[in-house]
Amino acid sequence: MIRISFIVVVLLACCTISNAQKHGIGLRFGDPMGITYKNYLSKTRSVEFILGSASKNWHWDYYQGSFEHYSQFDNYQYRSHEVQSTLYLQARYLLNYDIQISGMVGKLDWYWGLGALLKSANVRYHYQDFSGTGPVLTDTKYDIDFGPEGIIGLEYKFEDVPLSIFGETSLMLELLDRPGAIRVFGGIGVRYNFDRLQ
Repeated sequence: MIRISFIVVVLLACCTISNAQKHGIGLRFGDPMGITYKNYLSKTRSVEFILGSASKNWHWDYYQGSFEHYSQFDNYQYRSHEVQSTLYLQARYLLNYDIQISGMVGKLDWYWGLGALLKSANVRYHYQDFSGTGPVLTDTKYDIDFGPEGIIGLEYKFEDVPLSIFGETSLMLELLDRPGAIRVFGGIGVRYNFDRLQ
């Protein structure tokens, strides 16, 4: 499923890039950390694709809580876990609005939008029987999280150089694998823009 989704996102991005007149590519730091590609469809509309990863220590409580959802661990107590091979794929449709500030050099926008987030990770759990006298056992679970995402953020485009910086936060409503869970993500970044919109 991950490979199919990755191929679909790459194909969409390639099709978008080939037809793009105003677009940018850059680095995103935060959750996730990775590469961002943004196509400015007009002065008020844009689409964005993100491919990234995250620190193994982030969302520690989430993965610890997930231990309780696996029936095979019903007779065991959680000891610890390790997160490996985290991958994020995100696709978004964004609406952009000017923020008018008298005397400001450059262009400041705020934006909001909707998208979808697919996240996968290998989680290695360490657990033990409730007596605490048995051996510590290990098992790896393949965790897939998917759901719609709502985004809000700010983007500043410099006047004399084709760069923009941005900061944003988003909420994801998880449909897989813990339906109804609300996840919070955020990040900052920098993007090099080709054929900028003024």
